Amino acid sequence: ITAAAAVTTSSLYAYNTRSSNTDNTMSSTTGGGSIICAGLSCLDLQLVGCTQSGSDEAIERYDEAIHCAGGSASMTATTLALLMKEQQHEEVHVITKIGPDFAGNTMLEFYRRAGASTRLVLSDESARTSMAVLPIFQTGKRGCYVNLACNDGFSPDEMLQQVDQYFVNDSSTGPSPARAFLFGYPHLMPKMQGAALKSMLENVREKLSSDDNKVLIAVDLNGVDGSDTTVARSALIPALSEIDVLHLNEDEAMVLSSSSSSTAANDGDDGSNSLLSSALLSQISSFHEHGCAVVLLSLGSKGAFVSVTPDAKRLQQLSSSECNMAMSQWNAGTQVHVPAFKIEHGGVNTNGAGDALFA
Repeated sequence: ITAAAAVTTSSLYAYNTRSSNTDNTMSSTTGGGSIICAGLSCLDLQLVGCTQSGSDEAIERYDEAIHCAGGSASMTATTLALLMKEQQHEEVHVITKIGPDFAGNTMLEFYRRAGASTRLVLSDESARTSMAVLPIFQTGKRGCYVNLACNDGFSPDEMLQQVDQYFVNDSSTGPSPARAFLFGYPHLMPKMQGAALKSMLENVREKLSSDDNKVLIAVDLNGVDGSDTTVARSALIPALSEIDVLHLNEDEAMVLSSSSSSTAANDGDDGSNSLLSSALLSQISSFHEHGCAVVLLSLGSKGAFVSVTPDAKRLQQLSSSECNMAMSQWNAGTQVHVPAFKIEHGGVNTNGAGDALFA
């Protein structure tokens, strides 16, 4: 489907398979319902195997060109849809904004092939679909050149209109309950930042929740610009009280910190807090103090770090007790390091790995 999402998904599948000696992880944790993946999207053109001579005007080479549906909404939705293909009562919906052009039509086809529903995608006749060119260098690193196009104008009102469309269903039984709303890349969506982001998430929670179902609100970060930390913080901090799960990496966490300390980390993998610098741990605590319930921190080859708020009352707001994996039943104050696992099947294009972890 998409090179990055497919590779990352197969890796996740292999991990789940190895972990299934005691139980079937996927089947035991899903109780039916829908997941909505919303936010930024773009059609990616990945240039795989790029040379990098260091000269601005050098003629560089690449091995392969791959189109895939990029951005948080796309990568998260296609990963989840692929993982949940065998689940009969699970649906993955995409809410994003595209134009009536080649890039938009191509992304819709990628969504359909993965098994994600496209009925909530907003197609604006006057808009242009975002596109990105990503040189994937032979070192494994990547560049990114993007025209955000219709993402720049995607407004909270448009987002909420598409959420309302979730309840417009031809079935006599209506849509299944929404279990989660996963939103990505507010720092690259100028109309969905700060107070506007907070208000949008509040409204989404109100629309999708009921007495019997508390929707989970999660936010994934990308494009956090370190050149102005005040602007970067103001785009997110006011909305933290509405975010149940926040996903980001070490660099993004420190940009959002009021501290200028570096992210020193050792190579320990025993799950202790010594894996992270004191400045990073302090910033994670700050996210909790502002109301975020769970912080999921990507650590690259070191794995991931999960921190749960010490506020037990905040945890109780997260999910219905009927859910098999109710986060409201987690232990307040828990912090866990999840080591990375080795991928056995050759070279991996890691573009989209963070989105897959978020999924």
